[in-house]
Amino acid sequence: MSPYDPPPGHFLHAQLLTTPQAADKLGLSPRTLERYRCRGVGPVFRKMGGRVLYHVDDVRVWIERVACHSTSEEIYDTARRIGSLGRSRRR
Repeated sequence: MSPYDPPPGHFLHAQLLTTPQAADKLGLSPRTLERYRCRGVGPVFRKMGGRVLYHVDDVRVWIERVACHSTSEEIYDTARRIGSLGRSRRR
């Protein structure tokens, strides 16, 4: 166990998500979440040693940041652009 890896049952285990866990909660593939992270459009993350972790509160904030009430809102275009980043392919 590394100094950054809390023991099982520690409160941080309930608050920190790995990339696959966060992606699952968001309904995204882990690879899409990785792309968002590389492009700076995904949730805030922490790099602890070799691990990437997402705090549940940061995931909630990101969800709210891309929330839309109407397709005529400016945020709708932003959210669509973010979503299209996950579908882009390298050429």
